[in-house]
Amino acid sequence: MKLFKSILFLIILFPAFIVGQTPVDTAIEQAKSFIKEKKYPQAEAILAAYYPNHNKDLTTNWLYAQVLHWNYKNKLSEDLFQKAIALAPKNTAIQMDYARMLYESSDFKKAQILIEPLKKLEDTQAEALLMEANIHFWNGNIDEAQKSIQEIKKLYPNTDITNDIVKNIANATSPYLKTNFEYQSDNQPMTFVGEKIEIGQYRSWLLSPKLEVSNYNFNPTQQALTGKISNQLYVANIGFSATMAVGAYKNFSGTTDWIGGIELNQKIVNHTTLKVGYNKRPYLGTLASTAFNLSQNNLFADLDYSNNKLFSVHGGYNHQYFNDNNSIETISSWIISKPFSISTLKIQFGYGFNYSNATTNLYTAKESLTDAIVNFSPNATINGYYNPYFTPKQQMINSAILILNYKASSKIELGAKATYGFAAQCQNPYIYLDTDGSGATIFTTDYSKTNFNPYEVTAFINGKITSTIEAKLSYTNQHTFFYNRNNLNLGLNFKL
Repeated sequence: MKLFKSILFLIILFPAFIVGQTPVDTAIEQAKSFIKEKKYPQAEAILAAYYPNHNKDLTTNWLYAQVLHWNYKNKLSEDLFQKAIALAPKNTAIQMDYARMLYESSDFKKAQILIEPLKKLEDTQAEALLMEANIHFWNGNIDEAQKSIQEIKKLYPNTDITNDIVKNIANATSPYLKTNFEYQSDNQPMTFVGEKIEIGQYRSWLLSPKLEVSNYNFNPTQQALTGKISNQLYVANIGFSATMAVGAYKNFSGTTDWIGGIELNQKIVNHTTLKVGYNKRPYLGTLASTAFNLSQNNLFADLDYSNNKLFSVHGGYNHQYFNDNNSIETISSWIISKPFSISTLKIQFGYGFNYSNATTNLYTAKESLTDAIVNFSPNATINGYYNPYFTPKQQMINSAILILNYKASSKIELGAKATYGFAAQCQNPYIYLDTDGSGATIFTTDYSKTNFNPYEVTAFINGKITSTIEAKLSYTNQHTFFYNRNNLNLGLNFKL
């Protein structure tokens, strides 16, 4: 929430109001002029040159601290705010600006220490209580947030400054229902129709339960059903969250198995998050895997830096393993630029890298050994398929990334994402007939280095139908080394 920077305007309009202020310097006037125009880098440049010879002046420290905050240099801003407060310890306007700076920088623990005395003073109590309410809300302490709101309404019965947070709390804590309908076809060939229902509600930092049920119907007759419950806890003041899930997977051609996992997220420094976890879930990526219960296990770690004013970077590792003791190692990374705007169109560019390799390759002949011997021809190839799951061998992909987002109106958003593998290669398996040491004919698998150009294009339209109903329609066309697929997806979200 944007708060009025009222104290700054008092500084700009009424310099004599500042305790102990001497006649303003030309440099200060120039800095204030840039501030009025929101040219904060230019204001900072002037104050940086002016400060060394005026570092004991209250106005200079105060104004410089505020400008540094607006330029996202919060550590130095904090130092100068503390110095300004030391110069005028009874000036509550400086304390309020410092509290606001900490609040807007999400340094809630320090902000709350300053807010506590300020919420008891008539001149600052409304904004201090409002900041306190928002901090409680963002920390997941909904009951405490409601207490702060009631205190504001008690002091100011006719105020509307609490309208936004009351609305935000109502939206955040309302139960929701998400539905998803999916159709996919590929050239294995495999087609399926899927339905998913998700019901959940955010209650507090400790309780955010969710129930998910998914059903997949594969051509011609296979069916798979999954159901799981999960909960997330979030400790905002240390930037930590944990999500735990458990459920069951039923393939109607096989047995029932458990699914679930745990995911831990920890904010390390500004814009940087580490995620680690484990999950067990169905594998339904190949035609063979739909005929029985096949589960995959994943151990993963991701490091992400996200800054919309600069760029975003991702690095990840995934260890995927199965009950047959086979495993697939994957290393991935990407870098995405900040959004570049042309009117209401936003464009981002990026680069991605992916490397994956399986311990054992499961490329298998489609025909039996007997049929292959009977039908043998020196010029014919023996066709194969991955059974029961895809196993890449030294697959490496370098990709260009393009992301588009267009805000057509306040209710309609369109977007697209495209990735193109401009330099990709793998060891491509092929099968031939050979003889073993005893002279018997056998299948033998070998590999040849193969270059390819995978790509994936997704386009979507997102629409707000009513204040409580949203819809999203998306289409994906993907070409990989393994297969080509088309996917159509419709999601409907309801606030209950």
